[in-house]
Order: sequence, then structure tokens, then C-alpha cells
Amino acid sequence: MKKYYKYIGIFVFFLVLFILSPISGDDWGNYLVGQEGIRHSLGVAVGLYFDWEGRFISRIFINILTYHKWLWNIINSLVITSTIYMGVKYVAKPKKIIFPLMILVMLLMNLYTFSQTITWLAGNITYLFVIPVILWYFYYLITMNDYSKYMTWVLLLINLFGTMFVEHMALVLIVGNILVLIYKYIKYKKIDFKIVGYLIVSIISTLVMLLSPGTKYRSTIENVGFNQLNIFEKVIHNIPNFVYYTFIVNYFLLGLMSYSNYLIIREKVKNKWLKIILILFMLLIPLFTIIIYPLSMFMTTRLDFLIDSNNIFVAIYWLLYLIVSFLLLIFNDRKNFLIIFLFIIGVLANVFMMASPTWGFRTSLFTYICLGIVSLGVINNYVKDSKFNYCGWLVVGGTSLFYLVFYINIYLCQKNLEQSIEDQVKAQSEIIYVDTFPSFAPCNINPLNDYHLGKYKIYYDIEDKDVVLVDGKWKYLIFYDK
Repeated sequence: MKKYYKYIGIFVFFLVLFILSPISGDDWGNYLVGQEGIRHSLGVAVGLYFDWEGRFISRIFINILTYHKWLWNIINSLVITSTIYMGVKYVAKPKKIIFPLMILVMLLMNLYTFSQTITWLAGNITYLFVIPVILWYFYYLITMNDYSKYMTWVLLLINLFGTMFVEHMALVLIVGNILVLIYKYIKYKKIDFKIVGYLIVSIISTLVMLLSPGTKYRSTIENVGFNQLNIFEKVIHNIPNFVYYTFIVNYFLLGLMSYSNYLIIREKVKNKWLKIILILFMLLIPLFTIIIYPLSMFMTTRLDFLIDSNNIFVAIYWLLYLIVSFLLLIFNDRKNFLIIFLFIIGVLANVFMMASPTWGFRTSLFTYICLGIVSLGVINNYVKDSKFNYCGWLVVGGTSLFYLVFYINIYLCQKNLEQSIEDQVKAQSEIIYVDTFPSFAPCNINPLNDYHLGKYKIYYDIEDKDVVLVDGKWKYLIFYDK
């Protein structure tokens, strides 16, 4: 208990947040599916496989856990705690400062990313649930050379079902298996046929998802123009998205990467002028981005062009930044395969997204977490504990307090909104006025499109009413003006 009390504290903290957070967006419709029972939930997942998408496993979880949100509260708290635990495990002999920094990787992600992958059920289950499983899978596969038949079946099941959450993570599992297979062949001069088996299963399972009738049908009615592009045209089209969602929006990650790159350059580069050039190249633009991006959310500045990923010079800079970061990582410690491997599969997750028309804060979560862990692995080699440890916990405490106040406020506002809807229904009002939440609150919490509005009305039993959204009640960041 003494060893794991910090993880218990993390679990409890997130559990409180999830109890406070409401369901939103697609969750209204998914709740209605789960309301019909587990058998119906499974049937809908099967139907969607043939009619809309191949994400069979994540769809089952979504249908069941949205209705049983109390269970999702617990499971998601465990998922996040496990992600933090695995992040620390990837850092060899972690110092005390690594633990609070790994917590901050989760807490200080972009606020839109947080709302889409931490507190929004559909996005959370699709994009986050599989991450700690994959992190554990590759850690176990790389560090263990001999394991029981029981564990062999567990690893096979991960390859069978882990690919059916979201497409780019399925491809990460396939390529990761290939990289580990090559690594073990080079190291031990023999082929690990168990990994070959895992690879075959992951390929078959991924094809089952990607070639589902629903996926084919959906591609014929969504993003038709993009789907007609060849692979080279798709990559060119998506380079701005790759740059924007990998680097620009992730200000805390940029801080970690800048610091870790600085430490490598300071300790490993001996030539004075090369050291100065590298420090300026690797730190100047990231530091500007860390300052400008948060400001751009509230105001326009003359330096906004520095965070415009459609600017060819900005895009080229960040692609070079990525290459140099990788070279510095190898130069720092080419024997640390775990960290180098994590960098590769983390970047590949977003590289695979370049074949997709659908980008968003949630689609880059795995890349963000992997690069964050890689940065912590470098920082761990050079930074001593002491006052940095206390500073880390101070920031964790402040950030945790912010989220608690924010979600308590959301909870209270949600209760007021539900009471308002109930009062308007009792008064037999033909028009239901709904106060809107800010865009950075839980994802799609406002019924802004026809689909969400339709499910919203059924969820609140107001199908025969007109709904009018009322803006302007939220002031600043966490205060609500009644």
C-alpha cells in the first residue's frame, strides 16, 4: 500500500472528476442503446459493423458503459491510472520527479484534448482505453523473453481485440510487432515465432476491421473528395494537420521536449558553435509556440503566423524539428530501445493518420502520450531530484484544484440545466431554452447539430418541443453567470 498509495490517490481524483462530468454528444444516443440491455448493445455493434464502422470492440464498450456510467467512472479511472503507471515503467530507474511529471502529462494536455479523450465517453473509450494496454503489451514483449502459455494467450487476445478500437492504433500494433520481431532477431539471432503469431493475428484482425462492409459504405458518403486522392496527395493534404496536432496544440509536450532536447545538446554536443545553433533551432520556435498558442485562444496577435501550420515554412520547421529530435534521442542513448521504440510508434500513430480525412485533438492522443514519456526518459537521465520534485507536486496540486473547481461548476450547471428543462416541461412550454456550455467543456456537450439535437430531445423526453440554445452565460474560464 505504501508503494502504491500515490496511484490510489490518482484513481480517487479522476473518479471524482468522472462522477461530476455529464454525458454529452454521441453519448445521448449511446445511452439510449445501452438502456435496451446488453443483448441489444451487442446487436447494435454487429449492425454498425455492417452498416457504418468496423470499430467493433470499442462500440460494444461504448454502448454498455454509457448507460452504466458508474461503471465507466471506475474503469476509466483505472485506465488513466494504468497509463500513468506504464509511463513511469518505461523510464528506467525513475527519479521522484518523474511521477508528478507523468501525472502532468495527463492533466496538462490541451483542454480540448482533455474534454475529447478523458471526460467524453465515446471519445475516451475509442481513443484512450487501448493505450495502456498497448503500452503494457510492448513493454512486456520487449523486456520478457520467456513467459507462460497463459500469458501467450493474453498477448494473442490483445492482438485480436486491441485492433478493433480505432484504425491508426491497429496499425501501430502491427508495425510495433514487426519492430520488436526485428529487434529480437538482431539481439538473439533467431526468430521469435510467438511474435510472428501475434503479428499474423493483428494483421487479420485489422483487416477484419478496415474491410468491414460498414467502413466501405461510410467512405462512399463521407469525405468523398479526400477518398479519391492518391496516397501522395493525401499525405500532402494532411501535413498541416500532422504538424498542428502533433506539436502546435500540445504546449506542455513542447515544454518537455524542448527541455529534454536542451539537456541532450548541453551534455552530448561538444562543438561550441554547433551547440549554440542546435539550442537556438530546437528551442526558439517551440518557446514562442508555447506562449502564442494559448494566447491565440483568446486574442489575435501579430505572431500568430508562427503557429499557422498551413504556412509552408512553419510546416518545414516542425518536420525538421521531429527529425532532429529523433537523431538527438539516438545520439543520447542508442542502446535504450524502449524509449527509441516508443518515439517511433508514437510518431507513426500520427503518420498513419495522414491517410485519413478525420483529424482532431483526440486522434493524436497516443502520439502525445508517447512523446511525453520519451521526454521524461531523457529528463530522468540528467535532472536531480530536490526542489524540482516539490515544484512538480506544486503544479500537480494547482492543476488538480483547477479541474476540481471546473468540474464541480459543470456539475452544478448541469443540475441547474436539468432542473430548468424539467420546470419548462411542467409549465408546458412549447420552447425549451437550454443554456450552453463553453466549447472546452466535455466534448459536444451542446446539441449543435441535428443528430445530437434529436438524441438530446429523446434523452430528456422533450421530442415534441423546440429547443433554443442560449449563449453567454459562461464568463471567463470556470465561473457561471446566473
